[in-house]
Amino acid sequence: MRARILIVLLALMISAPACKKKKAGGPAPAPTPEPEARVEVLMIPSKVDAVDFRILFSTGSVDDPEGKEGLTALTAGLMAEGGTASHTYPELLDILYPMAAEVHVQVDRELTVFMARVHRDHLDEFVPLIAEIIVKPRFDEKAFSRLRADALNHIRKELRMASDEQLSIQALDTWIHEDHPYGHVVAGTVKGLESITLADVKAHWAQVFSRDRLVVGLAGAVDETLSGRMRVAFEPLPEKGAPAVEIPDPEPISGIQVRIIEKNTDSTAITMGYPLDVRRDHADYHALWLAQSALGEHRQSSGRLFQTIREERGLNYGDYAYIEPYVNHGRTTKPTLNIARSHHTFSLWIRPVQHKHRLFTVRLMFHTLGTFIEKGLDQDELDRVRGFLAGYTAIFEESLDRRLGYALDDLFYGADEPFLSSSRAAMQGLSLDQVNAAIKKHVRAGDCKVVIVTRDGEALKKELGEGVAAVIEYDTPKPDEVHEADKQVVGFDPGFKADLIEVVPVESLFEE
Repeated sequence: MRARILIVLLALMISAPACKKKKAGGPAPAPTPEPEARVEVLMIPSKVDAVDFRILFSTGSVDDPEGKEGLTALTAGLMAEGGTASHTYPELLDILYPMAAEVHVQVDRELTVFMARVHRDHLDEFVPLIAEIIVKPRFDEKAFSRLRADALNHIRKELRMASDEQLSIQALDTWIHEDHPYGHVVAGTVKGLESITLADVKAHWAQVFSRDRLVVGLAGAVDETLSGRMRVAFEPLPEKGAPAVEIPDPEPISGIQVRIIEKNTDSTAITMGYPLDVRRDHADYHALWLAQSALGEHRQSSGRLFQTIREERGLNYGDYAYIEPYVNHGRTTKPTLNIARSHHTFSLWIRPVQHKHRLFTVRLMFHTLGTFIEKGLDQDELDRVRGFLAGYTAIFEESLDRRLGYALDDLFYGADEPFLSSSRAAMQGLSLDQVNAAIKKHVRAGDCKVVIVTRDGEALKKELGEGVAAVIEYDTPKPDEVHEADKQVVGFDPGFKADLIEVVPVESLFEE
């Protein structure tokens, strides 16, 4: 079942009902009560001069109707970049510019968040504007056509053709979740986007951008007065949206299934993964986080994968492991927030290698993972990783906006304590046996899916299916110990089966 956001009020507005003035010579009218405030507000006060906004709705691509894939992302994009009932989008930008303010939207599987930051001196002007963006979208026909065309170009030209890394990551995620609410990219599909009309957007807005799905997050120069203003500003939204979509467990994977994406590209990108039944509320989560960091922390050079594939052999730029969804893989070292999901995946990201090294690199990835599972960590490695994460995670919450993002994610996962501080404490108490037991229980090198973006895909399919030895020739000299270790890799068989390997053209992906 889908994890429902637990609504928690960190600040409550206390206000008296407004009363009309008594008219001379007549009886005093009965007090007129204010509308009942149903909008939930989460506040993180701080002695700064700005306010960070994260206006979060529990809606995402899971709410896209069948045949209309991309509708939620397109609707949210039109709200943020289509103007309001009172202002065209260019007029809105002209108003926001003197405030040094912008409004951005981020859509994921289950959450959509509108983000902004403004100086406290501009709150009187800004609050009605950001509310109108959400409560009274313009639904402009030209903006709709532009944004739908942008989404189609993103799939056809950017996702398929521009970045092999992102292509492999998205192709893996949607394949793992085939026939599942997560089974299409957030931006949608080609046929889904082509079928969406402006009328669809208007109807969808009313169904999913509702008060029962909303939490207003505020951080910085905030108080109960601002909290109350935000409640009133969003009161016109529909009280209840469509029923929440049920999100079942992903189907289990049997064997090592390989999908080779045929593309005329200069290098080979590799990803692998499988559904993971460990979320932040799981007893093994922190042990698995330590293990993931030892195997390959995002954009860090200390992990086993990085050391084995890049540092010792120079085969690519980097190699990382994940136990949570990690969007914008190549652009940040800090996790993107409000990507919380009911179901996670374990995945490895092997950045592109030369075609001549692809077969060896695939075998090396599985060999490294298998050794990691078999032997686990030793005490020195555990202490090093634990110390690293204790300091490294401090930068994850270095800004108020990020603290606010984590607080909203805590609501999603039902956390009783702040995630990062409680995680650091939890990891300090874990023993080596607990970490290694979590590795053996949850990390596996079989029953997974592998996506490889490359050219001459049929040749690679034959090599994998027939167990061809992986010849490795380096462009620069390597130490004897590397050559000796390579002997264990060239003939290593992870368990590929010819009937579980397929080649698909890149043009077929994300079509419907």
